[in-house]
Amino acid sequence: MYRYFVLICVLLISCNDGTVLPSSSGAINEVVVVVDDHFWSDHCLTLKKNLTAQVQGIAWQEPLFDVIQITKGEFSSFFKTHRNLIIIQKGPQSKVYFDAQPFSQQQYLCIIEYQFSQDLPLLIEQYADVIAYDIQQKEKNRYLISDPLPEPLALLKSKFYINLSLPSNFSLVLDTLGFVWYEFNPKDMELIKGVFIYEIPVASAFNMDYILKKRDSVQSQYVLGPIEGSYMATERLFQPIAKTYDYNGLLAFDIKGLWKMEHAFMGGPFISKVLRHPQRQQAIVVDAFLFNPGQDKRNALQELDWLISETKVLPLE
Repeated sequence: MYRYFVLICVLLISCNDGTVLPSSSGAINEVVVVVDDHFWSDHCLTLKKNLTAQVQGIAWQEPLFDVIQITKGEFSSFFKTHRNLIIIQKGPQSKVYFDAQPFSQQQYLCIIEYQFSQDLPLLIEQYADVIAYDIQQKEKNRYLISDPLPEPLALLKSKFYINLSLPSNFSLVLDTLGFVWYEFNPKDMELIKGVFIYEIPVASAFNMDYILKKRDSVQSQYVLGPIEGSYMATERLFQPIAKTYDYNGLLAFDIKGLWKMEHAFMGGPFISKVLRHPQRQQAIVVDAFLFNPGQDKRNALQELDWLISETKVLPLE
């Protein structure tokens, strides 16, 4: 008992001199904004809009973050350790601080100081996108640190020349010539998180429409539904959204949309990451899908996105 008492005292002293911080509090994708009510209503509209923007690729509306706005008088020690904290206050100069000393472990802390009230909307207009992006990256880093992934799957390395790790609770559902399917499907929940990996030829018209046609062709062959004649397909009533970017000097795609089960009542969101191999006329598709009817999709879909975003294309041996 004496040893435990000494340990607690040491920890308390360490916290006071700044060497050890308490654990952060709050739920994933929750953001606390400390600002006076009238400033929040009149001067922070862009920040509010960015933080509560609708998540892309989901049929119904879910905000990017759950925002809690409190005043300086309400800013107690309970909120000080929150995982995502934005403090807006008057200061000697108008500036945004991203490197302030945090109050808790793994905390995202942003301090926005304004010298004159008219400076605040200009600061927020300039940095709102950056703040929202940084919080998303901080959430991703927390997720990957809190539950480190196992080694990359050897099957995918040998078959598709990629490094991709999945949590140990994902099981192999199907491994055929050019298609691999992993899935997390707990018996006590109506929940499926799935990841497909396959290849498509690189065509002259390498665009979202081509990729989705190949996706539907592959999944109609391998991803069959519970009713005879049912299979997975892209929901065309909800226009998918594509983001293009450079990966190893080649065009890559991130596509978000909805999937459905033809001739069956199933559906949900999906995310496809399409990466071309620099030494082959093939593109690797890593396709994550979610099925959790009647539940919010944001956090589960985000975790799938984080997982497949770690995909790395390997050189031929």
